Amino acid sequence: MLKQLDEILLSDNAREMFYQNYQNQEFKNWILSILPEIELCKNQKQDNPWHIYDCLDHILHSVEEMNNQTRYMDFETRKMLAYTMFLHDIGKPQCYFRRYSNLYGRYVDSFFNHNLVSEKIAERVLPKLEFNKKQSNIICLLVKEHDLFMNLTLEDDGNKYHIVLTQQYLDKLFKKFNVFCDGKKLLNFLVMVGRADNLAQNPKMTKESLKKIDIFENMLKKERAKNEIDFLKT
Repeated sequence: MLKQLDEILLSDNAREMFYQNYQNQEFKNWILSILPEIELCKNQKQDNPWHIYDCLDHILHSVEEMNNQTRYMDFETRKMLAYTMFLHDIGKPQCYFRRYSNLYGRYVDSFFNHNLVSEKIAERVLPKLEFNKKQSNIICLLVKEHDLFMNLTLEDDGNKYHIVLTQQYLDKLFKKFNVFCDGKKLLNFLVMVGRADNLAQNPKMTKESLKKIDIFENMLKKERAKNEIDFLKT
């Protein structure tokens, strides 16, 4: 069954294949025994301008968007990043509440801190999905940080919750992520996660967010090029 799930999540049409297999009672019982949150996500609407899919639909679309980016990577990396997307919003139903948004002038569905709940769920299920310790740590980190780009701005806008994207901030992230392994590599993975997540949302809302992700990625590329030049000079 686990190999079957791997094949589903790494396919070009992961969403369609997942729902087809989910109709099979044996497969459904197996996956719900590991991840009962799937059924909650399947029934979780997302009445919010940023979303056009229910929670599970968004998750599966994001898996497909990740697969589009990892097509030429090695199998283990592709698998790790596909499962990152499969788990990144899995805790949303547990964080659901309705609130009035002054920005949109109406009530919307919100899921504050769902990244932390999703991280806890990932910690629980990844050993059952046969990921090793290092892979599990990386997936959990990416799940926890997947909304990082949401609070980034290109200039100070006076919002205390926003962080201006600067080289100094990038350096802090390098140090933070280096605790797990190669910080720059992990940040490149995070760029891919952020892009896949955004591409599975409402395209009318994500233009600026995708622009920030592109700028972040370009800063990473410049830093890598600078390090290569410095290395050649030594």
